[in-house]
Amino acid sequence: MQTAPKAMTAAPLSVPLVLVADADHESRTRRARELQARGFRVTIARTAFETIVKASCHMPDLILVDVSLGATDVRETTELLAMCPATAHIPIIRLTPGRRIPARIAGAPRRAAPRC
Repeated sequence: MQTAPKAMTAAPLSVPLVLVADADHESRTRRARELQARGFRVTIARTAFETIVKASCHMPDLILVDVSLGATDVRETTELLAMCPATAHIPIIRLTPGRRIPARIAGAPRRAAPRC
């Protein structure tokens, strides 16, 4: 049995934080590990509600949302995050199951999250 990735790594706060929102355990774990291996700090969410809460509390530099959360949940989540002044600036990328993290994101961490 695989263990889940650490919710937060010990990377310095200057390293960008990515919120990975994915209902599928294997996909969520794979994406989080891929980002951590490239030096990003990562926090994970399993549901649309958890995505909104973690985005508001942790203020990530980027949110990756997998459609496994459900089409309606993904749409509502992205709309709510876009309407909230505290989270409206955070780039959100929707991913489909099995899709790899875009190369622009998977590269070395930068001070600010890339906009795709």
